[in-house]
Amino acid sequence: MKNLYITFLFTAFVSVAYAQNENDIEKAIVIGELSKPEVRAQIIRVENDIFRFYNEHNGDSKLDIECNDVVMIGTQISTRVCEPVFWAEARAQKTQEFLQEFRGTAELDTLSAYVADDYARMNAVYAGLTQKYPSFNEALLILEDLKARLKELGD
Repeated sequence: MKNLYITFLFTAFVSVAYAQNENDIEKAIVIGELSKPEVRAQIIRVENDIFRFYNEHNGDSKLDIECNDVVMIGTQISTRVCEPVFWAEARAQKTQEFLQEFRGTAELDTLSAYVADDYARMNAVYAGLTQKYPSFNEALLILEDLKARLKELGD
């Protein structure tokens, strides 16, 4: 994998989003030299910045993306789960319907079709932000490279 330098466009990205001081010190990180824990930490950092920017610019709180640590059934290990608010609300609604009807199994596999319009709107907002803010697009590409590096390290 190529060594990609993250000259923390966070300086550029965050300054576009938050109008910070232009004299911020840039920090260069070589993705190819990061350890697995460092890659994970950078993924969280980049995701947090991307989602914060996206949530502030999407114009609809249902499209906001929220991240939580969730303990999966049968384990004690928490996992970071990031999902749009509309998805969480739809899942809660379907679960509530299941509990009221006692059908035997919650049909969460049909949830994708139920939220298809919201996903289309979310993708349109992402596309608009990547065109309007080039640094947002760069942040998405860096996140992709970080995830590729984590996969390369065996996770």
